[in-house]
Parts: sequence; structure tokens; C-alpha cells
Amino acid sequence: MNGGPTGFNNASVTRAFVIACALFTIFFGIRGRPSKLGLSYQDIFKKLHLWKLIVSVFAFSSTPELMFGLYLLYYFRVFERQIGSNKYS
Repeated sequence: MNGGPTGFNNASVTRAFVIACALFTIFFGIRGRPSKLGLSYQDIFKKLHLWKLIVSVFAFSSTPELMFGLYLLYYFRVFERQIGSNKYS
């Protein structure tokens, strides 16, 4: 069974998502703040922590969640190859 080219060939958007998710998760894991990635009304609008809107989309809160999430994101490269990077993003 041949699934096409391996790795991130012709899948630049998926590669960017995987790298961003891994880096944000590792960064907040090292700082010991994975539990503070959730969204709340008070944090975003009253305390103006607008960075949480972006980071909460890309970061995972635990190692098993990170591994499973990166595994799923890695397989989205197949969709990106089928429809093209412009339509995929």
C-alpha cells in the first residue's frame, strides 16, 4: 500500500501547524503553565491577555494529548496534498 510521498513533501501548511503546536506545547510545558492555556472571558477581555486566543489553538495541555494531536495533524498532510496548499489554508 503506497500512500504517496513520505514526510511533509508538498504539505507546507501542515508542517507549519505541527511545528507551531510542538513548540508552543514544549514552551508552556517547560514553564509549568499548561493548565493556564484555557480560554476565559475574564482573562481575554478584562485582563487583555489576547495572546491566549492564538496560543490556545496551537498548544496541547499534556504529553499524550500532544502525541495524539501531532499524529492527527501529521496525517492531514494527505488532504493538503489532494486539494493543494492554497485551498487547504
